[in-house]
Amino acid sequence: MATIDMEVSQFQVDETDFCDSVLSRFSNSIQEEHQHLCTVLGAMSQELKEQNLPTTPITYFCTTCSSIDRLSSDPESPTHIIDSLLTILSMVLPRISPVILKKKREYLSELVVRVFRSKSPPAASGLKCISHLLMIRESDNWSDVSQLYGLLLSFMTDPHSKVRRQSHVCIHDALQTFQGSSALAPASEGIVNTFERYLLLAGGSSAAASESPKGAQEVLYILDALKECLPLMSMKSITTVLKYLKTLLELHQPLVSRRIMDSLNVLCLDPTSEVSPEVLLELLCSLALSVSGNERIVDDITFTTRLLDVGMRKVHSLDRKICIVKLPAIFNALGDVLACEHEEALHAATEALKSLIHACIDLNLIKQGVNQIMTNADMETRRSRPTIIEKLCATIESLLDYRFSTVWDMSFQVISTMFNKLGENSSYLLMGTVKGLADLQKLPDEDLIYRKQLHECIGSALVAMGPEIFLSIVPLKLEVEDLSEANVWILPILKQYTVGAHLSFFRESILNMVQLMKQKSRMLYLEGRIVSSRSYDALVYSLWSLLPSFCNYPLDTAESFKDMEKALCTALREEANLCGIICSSLQILIQQNKGILEQNIDLNGSDNSISRQRAMARYTPQVAGDNLTVLKSSAREFLSVLSGKFLKSAQDGGCLQSTIHELASVADKEIVTRFFRNTMQKLLKVTQEAGNAETSRNSNTMELDNSSNGSLAVVRSQLFDLAVSLLPGLDAKEIDLLFVAIKPALRDDEGLIQKKAYKVLSIILRNCDTFLSARFEELLKLMIEVLPSCHFSAKHHRLECLYSLIVHASKCESEKRCDIISSFLTEIILALKEANKKTRNRAYDMLVQIGHACGDEEKGGKKENLHQFFNMVAAGLAGETPHMISAAVKGLARLAYEFSDLVSTTYNLLPSTFLLLKRKNREIAKANLGLLKVLVAKSQTEGLQMHLRSMVEGLLNWQDSTKNQFKAKVKLLLEMLVKKCGMDAVKAVMPEEHMKLLTNIRKIKERKERNLAANSEESRSQQSKATTSRLSRWNHTKIFSSFGAEDSEDSDAEYTDGKTLSGQQSKATLHFNSKASSSRMHKAAKSLPEDLFDQLEDEPLDLLDQHKTRSALRSTGGGHHLKRKHGLEDEPEIDSEGRLIIREGGGGGGKPRREVSSSNPESEDVRSQAGSSHKSINSSIEKNGKRRKTSDSGWAYTGGEYASKKAAGDVKRKDKLEPYAYWPLDRKMMSRRPEHRAAARKGMASVVRLTKKLEGKSVSSALSSKALRFKRVQKKSSKKKSK
Repeated sequence: MATIDMEVSQFQVDETDFCDSVLSRFSNSIQEEHQHLCTVLGAMSQELKEQNLPTTPITYFCTTCSSIDRLSSDPESPTHIIDSLLTILSMVLPRISPVILKKKREYLSELVVRVFRSKSPPAASGLKCISHLLMIRESDNWSDVSQLYGLLLSFMTDPHSKVRRQSHVCIHDALQTFQGSSALAPASEGIVNTFERYLLLAGGSSAAASESPKGAQEVLYILDALKECLPLMSMKSITTVLKYLKTLLELHQPLVSRRIMDSLNVLCLDPTSEVSPEVLLELLCSLALSVSGNERIVDDITFTTRLLDVGMRKVHSLDRKICIVKLPAIFNALGDVLACEHEEALHAATEALKSLIHACIDLNLIKQGVNQIMTNADMETRRSRPTIIEKLCATIESLLDYRFSTVWDMSFQVISTMFNKLGENSSYLLMGTVKGLADLQKLPDEDLIYRKQLHECIGSALVAMGPEIFLSIVPLKLEVEDLSEANVWILPILKQYTVGAHLSFFRESILNMVQLMKQKSRMLYLEGRIVSSRSYDALVYSLWSLLPSFCNYPLDTAESFKDMEKALCTALREEANLCGIICSSLQILIQQNKGILEQNIDLNGSDNSISRQRAMARYTPQVAGDNLTVLKSSAREFLSVLSGKFLKSAQDGGCLQSTIHELASVADKEIVTRFFRNTMQKLLKVTQEAGNAETSRNSNTMELDNSSNGSLAVVRSQLFDLAVSLLPGLDAKEIDLLFVAIKPALRDDEGLIQKKAYKVLSIILRNCDTFLSARFEELLKLMIEVLPSCHFSAKHHRLECLYSLIVHASKCESEKRCDIISSFLTEIILALKEANKKTRNRAYDMLVQIGHACGDEEKGGKKENLHQFFNMVAAGLAGETPHMISAAVKGLARLAYEFSDLVSTTYNLLPSTFLLLKRKNREIAKANLGLLKVLVAKSQTEGLQMHLRSMVEGLLNWQDSTKNQFKAKVKLLLEMLVKKCGMDAVKAVMPEEHMKLLTNIRKIKERKERNLAANSEESRSQQSKATTSRLSRWNHTKIFSSFGAEDSEDSDAEYTDGKTLSGQQSKATLHFNSKASSSRMHKAAKSLPEDLFDQLEDEPLDLLDQHKTRSALRSTGGGHHLKRKHGLEDEPEIDSEGRLIIREGGGGGGKPRREVSSSNPESEDVRSQAGSSHKSINSSIEKNGKRRKTSDSGWAYTGGEYASKKAAGDVKRKDKLEPYAYWPLDRKMMSRRPEHRAAARKGMASVVRLTKKLEGKSVSSALSSKALRFKRVQKKSSKKKSK
């Protein structure tokens, strides 16, 4: 240590124990060099401790340098010790202050160089020391670093892979530090000189044929180094290297070519690298010429394709002009790759073409080609050569050739990208491509398997050109006599992809086609060709259905919409089937322009396509304002037509009402007010007529016809809907008038009128905050007064009104808010028991929304308010009627399910819950068991174990009651507790007399686990994948169901660890259940309406599960629907109105149906003929003596063809199978339910058991005896039921 004199205290060093960190890393290694390292470091640490020196990195640094200095002068020093010391030095250098290292850099450099000169082979760790010394240099003078850098270069071709690899990394780090300094150029030249030396050596050697030339391996080593270093070298050196690489590529040696492409790929991907674009482009062109060679392997083709992509983008960023000149050659090469048969290369070529289209084709290039085409358009013969963009488009068009037929789906992707890039200019440059796509549409399905991708490609062409230019290139040809020659297939594409079109084109072209089709339809109808006439009527509707697409951000709304007003109003008056199309078009126009003006539309949204974004970009607030002005001027006429149609027709009422609402939002206030007053006058008149009719009906004691009174009620309801549709254009005065009109309707005896009145009031309260604030007290009083007369059908809309009032009340003071909520809370709770599903769902949602308004701090609520609201609901437990008590329990369960903070509070109600269970009331018991189910499902295991004893004892004590049939439900709750808390925890609190029940639960659980383990992969996927992927949502029908069997499987899977949905999503909360059985269908009649659907429908099918999907397809038995029946090949008979005539009994003017021929006489009695009547079928069955099951094909297997007339058994027949017994497959074998599968297996087992009993009998007699036995069983069971 005397050779290094340092003042340690002057510098800030790392005080951590260096030895411990190294030993902890390498002490467990079995490699010899690591063991030597630990030994040397341990000895060094022990020596430092004996000399009482600090174990800091700088101490280890000084000790290591002294040891290396001493051992390097001794030629007999062990090599492994020097290697270990160099490793220690490389690890300790980063921990030393740069100030110290710069001060002793000269000493360290001399020391390391001396070690490398005296030691062979060198250590890789020594190279790390050199790299670190190069990074802490004091100046950029090349003379200061040349010695160390030259030492690194000398190991670039070292035969030891570890040393060579480390030298490459160190050279990379050194070049990284040389960036921006004068040392970069000589450092790069050093690599080039080394490369040149070995290239000359490899090229000038005359080695034997069996030996590799001298220097060849070293060239490969340098190419490996260039992958790391080439992007960091100077531009001059990179250019020189690229020239050598081009020469090496001409050798077509795979090992050399792959290394060169790796280096080029790294160079092109580095955005900071400086390279000559000319040299790089020349190199890429040579690669492009060789990429289509068949002798190359797939990986080389794929890698070269990707290199062409990144390389051309690199050249384009450096020099656009020289890049676009060579772009056609690159496109041709990539097209050749696209024609190969290798999947990975195909995808690489597709992505490369798409990438180059986006990056290298710009507006100037496109304009150059378009101008050239327009210039040559006036000349008879073209004199100029095609432009670059024309060459590129010709290459793209060639992708539709038949040699690309197997990869047309990828060709369509490239063509679509080009259409999107060229935009409107596609009509000049890709006209032939559009015609080629239209020709492909004519191919049959067996020759074109990518028809969907073709339509998407045509859609991109339509978006780029616009429907006007597209239809000029590929016309519809609807004027032809034979519609099969028309391009009707374009209509769905026009409907899907048209955005940003011109309304003038629709008015001038599409509507003219509509008139032409109407004339042809009328002419064909007069000629008696009804079917053809209906075909043209369908074309008329298809053409009109394009209107919403043309109204999707049109470019000329302000100029052309007024011209379409008359045609649209005429169609609304005369053609009822077009009402929905025109209404939706008007709504699109108004909503889009309002959204732009109010800035409510995200122009760059993820849901917007490229075409939609382009069209929206043209819509400025000024354009939207001009469009709304035109729509405003036409609103009067449309309101008149739509209002009259709304009052006359009950169909499309919702669409008409929505359109009137949108028009009222943009129309003049005076016009809307005039329509509103006319509507109110009509309403007053109809109301008076209804009142007079009611008075006369009451005064007359005779029974009168109520049809007129019902029609007046319908008219009044329509007038209410029409009036509220005008709400956006009404002032406060008109809203007050509407409120005055609906106040008496809230007390009307007619349920329809009362329902409409509440609906109108709910809309007003939801949309008019000013009205709600001004009449808040009056509304509260009104809601209380009209409650006794509320019709059950109006409860849903009444709850909507109450919700608006309560939300407004939540902004009031605490005491007033509580008074308002408590005044309506009883009604909301009782609504949880309503028969109407919408009313129940809305009541549940209201409880949740009120809870959020009280408890969410973001909305100004507090946790205390939430608990206070919960206690207000819990007060309903003190109700006098079971109806009120059960409703309160359901409300508590819903709140506990939604708010996890209320679960612990709900446990305080457990004593009351168990007391209510003892009241022996079925309604209360069902609700309380649902509450317990929610508690078990939503509670954490720790909290549940605290109340486990009380829950188990309460459930089991009540279970002894014989009046209530809830034992299965209690068993289900116990199973849920076992799943949550474990079998041991439940067993510890289980009463001794009920241990058998727990044992039964344990055995059932073990049996399920065994069956699951024994199931096949398909069965496991059916039982697990689909069920575990579903979200857990609130389902009050399932939670409070009185059934027990339907919850036996996956009991708490639908209530735990899931996402709770509330609010408007409540409609989706009712899951359909597949667990229906005949034993529960009788009970379902007594339950809620949706319970029946829960049991009838199947569970959601997981389409991602292949096994499950296949099983579902097999179990549906849908194949027989696709079979063609005998006799259906005849021409259909149609009457004068175009209706299909069906002749019963096989009679009529149709051709006689062919009978099924059979070689077996016995089977003729069993087969049902296509044209026979039910009477003949029954008689044939009676004649045969027994009824046989027949399949959909009309016959069943009987085994009669093997019967023998001389013996009791079967005989073999020529050209037939050996005699066999047939058992029809049972679809229950594919069922999810274990009991169904067990029943099916039991049936199959009976075949085996009957084998010995039926031995010696024929198949026919065996089947007949089995049928007789089945009949006896049926008779016995029917006798038992009758008793």
